[in-house]
Amino acid sequence: MSNYKKTILLVEDDVITAETQSIFLIRNGYSVIHSTTGEKAIEIVNQEHIDLVLMDIDLGDGIDGTITAREILSIKEIPIIFLHLTQKKFF
Repeated sequence: MSNYKKTILLVEDDVITAETQSIFLIRNGYSVIHSTTGEKAIEIVNQEHIDLVLMDIDLGDGIDGTITAREILSIKEIPIIFLHLTQKKFF
């Protein structure tokens, strides 16, 4: 059995959400690289070996997750999973 850790690129602009997801993934044996923007995610894909991308659709300012995914797939064939988390507000 290989000791190679799979590397996940987490593209999430919300820092608290990204930190929570990163902790969960790391505890489950993955290596995690975090990007807060689509532009930075594309840069990372060009420079690093990535096994999977977890992509937020709404990345705030800049390019959104769907455009980022399209750009990434034009560079490399990498599985991309879109994340959509909703926050419930309690009054």
